[in-house]
Amino acid sequence: GVVIYLYYLGTTVDFLGHATEKKTFWEYIIQFDSLIFLWIASAALIQLQAAKKEKKQEEENRHSVERLLDRQEIYSGLLKDIMMLLQDNVNNPLAIISTTTQEIRRKFNNDAEIMRWLDRIDGAMTRIHHTIRDLEAYEARKLMETSTQSLREARQGR
Repeated sequence: GVVIYLYYLGTTVDFLGHATEKKTFWEYIIQFDSLIFLWIASAALIQLQAAKKEKKQEEENRHSVERLLDRQEIYSGLLKDIMMLLQDNVNNPLAIISTTTQEIRRKFNNDAEIMRWLDRIDGAMTRIHHTIRDLEAYEARKLMETSTQSLREARQGR
């Protein structure tokens, strides 16, 4: 802007120095033609800078979303591994306990005290099984909510 105004000042001083001479419209245009070019060039430069800034912001948003998706993928894989480990280390022993309690029920189905103990064991196994299932559902829902919220934030950051 300063360069344009300085050039305009110089051109105007030159123009006023020759103010007594009669000029045509075309000579006025030629007197200030470089000024018009400078304005057009500066407008183009400003648009170019704005486009570069927008492109950089888009790239940053894309990288942010990519990092978010990578992090969510890692989190999802970790969650899957933990759930598999829980199922292997909890469900397998629960299956053995369940099978054993069924065998004991068949052998001692007439003993009320043993049946009460077996009912307690079955109730505890059911609670453990439901807890694992609820944990899986909660973690999957939490993963989806976190992903959705993070993607919304990334879109709003544009």
